[in-house]
Amino acid sequence: MLFPKEMPPTPPPGWAALQEEARSTKDPKELARIIDAMNKLLTECEEAAEDLPKKKTRRKVGGKPDKRNGR
Repeated sequence: MLFPKEMPPTPPPGWAALQEEARSTKDPKELARIIDAMNKLLTECEEAAEDLPKKKTRRKVGGKPDKRNGR
């Protein structure tokens, strides 16, 4: 999973610039370079997200809702 549920999905730094480059280029080799850079950036973000501590849920085993959060 790229973004944990408790964090809103925001583009990683540099993503918008790469998107703009991809939109404006007409050279297939340049587009391939940009796509490679985007894939590298996404991989780095995925690896960083895996290193985040896991947040404990309040749901009990057995699927019974927790009265504190109304679920």
